[in-house]
Amino acid sequence: MTEPDGSEQTERLEQELAQVREQRDRLAVQLGGEDPEDPDLGDRGDEAVELEELDDLARMNRRIAEIERLLAGQDVAGAAPGLADGTVVTLRFPDGDVATYRIVAIPEENGDDVVTAGSPLGQALVGRVVGDAISYQGPDGELHAEVVALRAP
Repeated sequence: MTEPDGSEQTERLEQELAQVREQRDRLAVQLGGEDPEDPDLGDRGDEAVELEELDDLARMNRRIAEIERLLAGQDVAGAAPGLADGTVVTLRFPDGDVATYRIVAIPEENGDDVVTAGSPLGQALVGRVVGDAISYQGPDGELHAEVVALRAP
């Protein structure tokens, strides 16, 4: 798997930011033509559509704020502060298995070796150094591992 370099990732974020802003602006104009205080909102179907559109607008605003924080080099809400995007960590589990993961800030990046900074494993790695024991909540209960290697991006 090829890792995007910083400039590719920045370009991708800037493109996504422009797209989400455009979608948000179109939806805001569409919603702006109606008075939310007007008691005559039409039938229940119209109300449901309007509520869904307002939810979409809020979601877009949250994503815009998240992308702006990423582009500014700040931590994303829910992400582990101090764990740089692109950090590679190798862990040894109690059964002797060794696994290497790449920490990402953007959840859209996928692969078996990718862990988001805001995940339980990502949170458990914050401030850790080689030789530290960690524990975190996995889908089947508490998991334990030892940090074998850390490589900053």
